Amino acid sequence: MNRIQIPIFELKNILISYGDKTALKIRNFKFHRGTVYGIAGPLGSGKSTFLNMLRGKLDLDDGELLYESNPFKKNWRGKIKLPEEIIYVKGADVSSGGTVNQFFTSRFQDRSKQIKKQYYSSNNSANEWEASIDSLSAGQLRRLNLVTAIESDPKVLIIDDYGINFDDSTLREFNKKLSHSARARGVTIILSSSRIKDISGAVSVLLSLDNGHLAKVRSFKKPEQRSSRR
Repeated sequence: MNRIQIPIFELKNILISYGDKTALKIRNFKFHRGTVYGIAGPLGSGKSTFLNMLRGKLDLDDGELLYESNPFKKNWRGKIKLPEEIIYVKGADVSSGGTVNQFFTSRFQDRSKQIKKQYYSSNNSANEWEASIDSLSAGQLRRLNLVTAIESDPKVLIIDDYGINFDDSTLREFNKKLSHSARARGVTIILSSSRIKDISGAVSVLLSLDNGHLAKVRSFKKPEQRSSRR
């Protein structure tokens, strides 16, 4: 099978429980490369459990999670060694002083000039480039985190609470950036939100959770954008 056709994640009869409460129960689902997925549902529906499972932070009570056709590797203590190409973003915490410019220059060297052009050249964001990170608002820190994650060239980008602290303009901007990353770079992107409207503009496939169950799968794009559920 062509590697492009191999699912990035494959879920088989997944069960995760906390005591006698079922937190997540999914029969079969495949995440494909170059697609933006959304996971939506109210508080307590299983979104965080779902994401924590995909990033190797939870043990399964039953079933199998495959990453590129294989289980996650484990270290000698039995802890999952998450591949570096899977990046998880939540909140707006950045443990760095200095300015935004200095942060990106230190991390990406010459590519920081292109990052400035792509993300910090509009009227709304240009003044952030030379601003101290300590002075940034929650939304500005969130922007910095997302830009860093996108430009780190992941295979999988998982974003929890997508849209939090963003105004409509910033949300539209990142919707376009994420769609481009999926389409042009083949990144699999998985967004989570309790508000469908925050993710519906970005996703190709929307998964709706209800009490840990996959209640509905909806496609927003052309049929060749592949998702499968049995």
